[in-house]
Amino acid sequence: MSKKFNQNDLPNELPVFPLSNAIFFPKTLLPLNIFEPRYKQMTEHAVDGNKLIGMVQSNQNINRKGKPEVYNIGCVGYIEFHSSTPDGRYLINLKGISRFKIKEEISTESLYRKFLVDYKDFASDLNDTKIKNIDTIGLIDKTKKLFEQYQLSTDWKIVEKVEPEQLINSLSMICPFTISEKQRLLETKDIIDRNEVLNKIINFYVLGNSENNKNIH
Repeated sequence: MSKKFNQNDLPNELPVFPLSNAIFFPKTLLPLNIFEPRYKQMTEHAVDGNKLIGMVQSNQNINRKGKPEVYNIGCVGYIEFHSSTPDGRYLINLKGISRFKIKEEISTESLYRKFLVDYKDFASDLNDTKIKNIDTIGLIDKTKKLFEQYQLSTDWKIVEKVEPEQLINSLSMICPFTISEKQRLLETKDIIDRNEVLNKIINFYVLGNSENNKNIH
């Protein structure tokens, strides 16, 4: 059974792993192959501590200190599984817990970066309330069309069985969207808002490509 959290369980100081062109949502699983020394150190410290790591998108700019700039909103994950490989890598599974807002970066002697963060705007991420009136069948059908256009594949039998909130968050992660589009999805107010934005983005891709194909023929 997954560990349950409330906002008081989440630390204000958080080690953060900047991701390039990838994003992480609450109630999703993210497998990671850790091989860089700084992130191996982060993993070791987290496993020996509270097992929490923050994930945030890099916006591909460099700040004045020569470090990649990151977006203000990320997601904290709990290490549900970890193992090491003969060649010194770590394999971990992160379970998304809650979004956070970055307040400032903290000076540290660690190889990895730490930030002061705030969770107060994201209490809904920790709720187990079942959402209703979500057209999951329509959403999956549109996503299948999107995947066909981009020659992508996934196990649709598994996708069709997940709860609506996990479905919306998982599709937001795996769909071939831009960095800014994925960040827009992460920053939505709640899961209802995210579902609306997700449908709009998929419609733009699917209908836009359909119109382009009509024009070609």
